[in-house]
Amino acid sequence: MFRQHAVHPREGDLLCRSEQLTIRSERDGHSHVVQLVGELDVHSAKEFEDELKRVEGTDAQEIVVDLSGLNSIGYDGLKVFIHANARSRREGNRLRLVRGPDRVQQTFETTGLLSRLPFVADGDAGPHVHDHLSKVQVVVSKPVQRWAGSAG
Repeated sequence: MFRQHAVHPREGDLLCRSEQLTIRSERDGHSHVVQLVGELDVHSAKEFEDELKRVEGTDAQEIVVDLSGLNSIGYDGLKVFIHANARSRREGNRLRLVRGPDRVQQTFETTGLLSRLPFVADGDAGPHVHDHLSKVQVVVSKPVQRWAGSAG
């Protein structure tokens, strides 16, 4: 069975990139930016949801989730956005999503969520989205069950 766990950012380079999600979270004035890098799937959705709820509990006037670093998104990741959007609509529409790569955007389009979620137009998220997202970093991964070359 796989368990999720947080790893110190310096250890992140030791993890298999295809099986991890890096969450960078930083307050910038009235906005809070959460940047996702890697894969948002069943193994990482809970940590992302927890961070998003933590940010929602602050007085940030705008919550920007930057998807530009995502490689893929699974059903569990999509559910996080559906629930976050519902909460945002009840609480002042603070949520904004910055587009991901074509592969990620196709997932939103295929599921019919592209028009239902608050994606911002290119350039509307402001320059703060990509500037200095280094204050908080959480790395989520699945532990390796069996190392290559090991018996068993």
